[in-house]
Amino acid sequence: MIGCQSTAHNPPSTTRIQPHLGTLVSITVHNQNNAKVQSAINAAFDEFRAMDKLLSIHRPDSELTILNKNAIKGPAVVSNELFGALQTAQALSRQTEGAFDPTIRPLADLWGFIRKEGYRLPTTTELATVLPRVGWQKVRLDNARHTVHFTAPGVSMDPGGFGKGLAVDRAIERLNALGINDAMVKAGGDLRVIGLPPGHDHWLIFIEDPKKEGKRTAIHLRKGALSTSGNYENYFMANGRRYSHLLDPRTGLPVQEVASCTVTALTCVQSDALATACFILGPKKSMALFGNKLGIRFMLEKNGKLVPVTSRGFPTFR
Repeated sequence: MIGCQSTAHNPPSTTRIQPHLGTLVSITVHNQNNAKVQSAINAAFDEFRAMDKLLSIHRPDSELTILNKNAIKGPAVVSNELFGALQTAQALSRQTEGAFDPTIRPLADLWGFIRKEGYRLPTTTELATVLPRVGWQKVRLDNARHTVHFTAPGVSMDPGGFGKGLAVDRAIERLNALGINDAMVKAGGDLRVIGLPPGHDHWLIFIEDPKKEGKRTAIHLRKGALSTSGNYENYFMANGRRYSHLLDPRTGLPVQEVASCTVTALTCVQSDALATACFILGPKKSMALFGNKLGIRFMLEKNGKLVPVTSRGFPTFR
């Protein structure tokens, strides 16, 4: 899908949309040179294809799928790209005290959230069996040899909390390297901007209404990245209660009373992982850890209503 708008004084705005990584990816660029724009956008979409080949757990030939099968047998040598991605993920796990945990996959599989079908409430016994397979410390990275070793049986990694953010960052970097200075790349609830739209001092971003009633929140984003984690996309209802894919790796249970969490950060892999982590940690712990470093906005569910909790550094909104 392609769109193009221009005015007499401003460079045209070109937007193209393609499906990648299980969501719709939109790339918007402001530049006068259409040939340059189209070539740069093509290259940016190539970054999403490369990330899919690197990290997808839904294709048997991805490097992460192969690693998930082999790393329990012993240290497995991986590419520089995959090793760097896992280093980033581990650093974010450490920073969030394990609230962001890319080894959450065995739990997500148990609940049915990976395939988004066969949703079920696991028993206490099933949770107790699967929980020992989860824990970011169970992934051992050897910097010297570029190897990855899973130190416990049943460990498996899921890129759901960082893969799209990493792809957005790669796409932005590719656009910038090709001479594009004003652009936005958005993949589902994750996005990053460079520069500004001509004639404006911000990008206008809309955050989804968790109740899906059309009451989206407009954000004025001037730089960096923004990600939202919410309980309204991948979930099921049981006994009148909502169970979402945002699982606490410490308990194996979905987080309750938080409808969404939006985080702004310098890079999209940071905002992606930290939105997940803050959702898990809740507002009190998140504000204590990150309130002075990040922009954070929670929408909490209380008595059937949505109640916002916002850090001082969150962008202006209406």
